[in-house]
Amino acid sequence: MLALSVLWLLIGAVIGLLANGARLRPAAWTRWGWRALPALGAVAGPLGGWLGTAVYGRLFGTPAALWIAVVGVALGPWLIEWLRGRPWARAPHA
Repeated sequence: MLALSVLWLLIGAVIGLLANGARLRPAAWTRWGWRALPALGAVAGPLGGWLGTAVYGRLFGTPAALWIAVVGVALGPWLIEWLRGRPWARAPHA
């Protein structure tokens, strides 16, 4: 399972790099955004792989890791920016 976890991590990072090349990065992520999308994919890949293995079995863990990484990288930046814009997430004014 360690080899599969590393494979899922690499799949997620590659999906993040492809999303970075497709310019899916939010405009607010100027300085570190090129690192954030592969990191987001590297988190979503193993998460999806373990979830897919638990639900579908070992054989279908890798396709689940792929699709959850794609969805996580596509919707993750939007969700993060949406949460950052919420009033309770802003710093209080002094």
